[in-house]
Amino acid sequence: MYYEKLALEVGATVAGFNVIKPAVIRGESGTDQRFTFVAADGSQMYAFDVCPEVGQVEILRMYVKKMDTGARAFAVCLSGRPSAQAKDLAKIYGIDVLSPSEVGDFFSNRIVQNIRAPKVARASQ
Repeated sequence: MYYEKLALEVGATVAGFNVIKPAVIRGESGTDQRFTFVAADGSQMYAFDVCPEVGQVEILRMYVKKMDTGARAFAVCLSGRPSAQAKDLAKIYGIDVLSPSEVGDFFSNRIVQNIRAPKVARASQ
């Protein structure tokens, strides 16, 4: 879990996101929702929970926290293989499930999008 958390922190920092420490977001319910890692891009929060296995229970937990906080939610599955039911449930609830190999790529892809965005804006002027 340490490597994945570190990869998220480094990637978020390089992409220009603000790392939220401790990784807690106060929900609409007034409850402090705890995550493994949280980053912010303006008002949008990105919340990650790293789990040894991702099943329906983990997705339901993430969904409750997502609904309470409004954060974009991600479950990192250390085994790399969430159950089929968890995949289906995650899709329904709008939760992304990442494998350990995808953790580093998440913010790298955001960096590429940010680099391309100014070029598109300049081309339309």
